[in-house]
Amino acid sequence: MLLRPLGTIALTLAAYFWLPLPSRSDTFTILLLVVGLAALVVVVAWHVRAIATSDYPRMRAVEALSLAAPMYLVLFAATYFLLARASETSFSELLSRAGALYFSVTVFSTTGFGDISARSDVARLLVTVQMIGNMIFIGFGIRQLTTATQAGLRRRSESQPDRTG
Repeated sequence: MLLRPLGTIALTLAAYFWLPLPSRSDTFTILLLVVGLAALVVVVAWHVRAIATSDYPRMRAVEALSLAAPMYLVLFAATYFLLARASETSFSELLSRAGALYFSVTVFSTTGFGDISARSDVARLLVTVQMIGNMIFIGFGIRQLTTATQAGLRRRSESQPDRTG
């Protein structure tokens, strides 16, 4: 039951660490993030619809979350990694892929250890975008998944015959 969500997370992380990332300008990096976030919105919208019509809406919601959360974090991690490569002064240290993912997760979790910080205006703006996106992702995104799950459960219970006799 948990194999597919765990596999999705593993594949997302494997793609992040193993696929080549282009070395381009800040503008290209930001465009890549915008396109990635738009794709994420489409994926979540598709999953919300699939959850509401599924025979197993809870499991579909877990699958959706296991794709959306890592995809969101990896999009920002890749952006931070590319930005750090484009300009070594963007962050307090040069970010590896692991460091960029770590930074993305600490911003998402609001832990903010302070060991890595955004130094350039572009980096600070991107971190600000992620923080605002975090609130939207957690507030609106999770609400949509929950609402779709409840709708799927209602639909499923209404379609099952009454067995009370």
